[in-house]
Amino acid sequence: MALMKRGRGPPPPEHMINEFIKANELRVMAEAEEADQPDVPLGILSRADALARAQEMGVDLVCTSPGADPPVCKLIDYGRFRFQLEKKKKMMKKAAHTSEMKELKLSYTIETHDFNVRIRAAQKFLASGDKVKAVVQFKGREMQHTDIGTQLLKRMAESLSEFGSTDGPPKMSGNRMEVYITPKSRK
Repeated sequence: MALMKRGRGPPPPEHMINEFIKANELRVMAEAEEADQPDVPLGILSRADALARAQEMGVDLVCTSPGADPPVCKLIDYGRFRFQLEKKKKMMKKAAHTSEMKELKLSYTIETHDFNVRIRAAQKFLASGDKVKAVVQFKGREMQHTDIGTQLLKRMAESLSEFGSTDGPPKMSGNRMEVYITPKSRK
């Protein structure tokens, strides 16, 4: 005999609405007529009374805080409610700036002009809120001159001191010497 999958019906909506609300008592809020005003509290109603009030107003009963005691529900058009949530998510995503790590490669024999170009690039990265990793890579016999690489990275950190701060002294990692510079907080 083959096992049959039991039908579970449609998945519940992301927010409990209308008949999906199971609580007996609900704290009901009505949407304010103007957008800049707070919602109007209607008090604690039974589930049946809240559903009847929603039906007579021609809107949905949406549970906004199911964890509260009693759960908080709002009388609002569900489509409009979802639109407002999506709009709020987009605004939050737009406001959040993710910090990236930008890497600048230097040679221990770098000339003054090239060094200044790297400094300007690092200033631009730090001003936009990104972290900077300055790297000096040594090849073969160049490993004898790690002291010059240390001086170079310290000079770079000093030049960028008004834009960011170092996360410590330059460190060797294999044949690479690295220093990390984080941007100063914006006010």
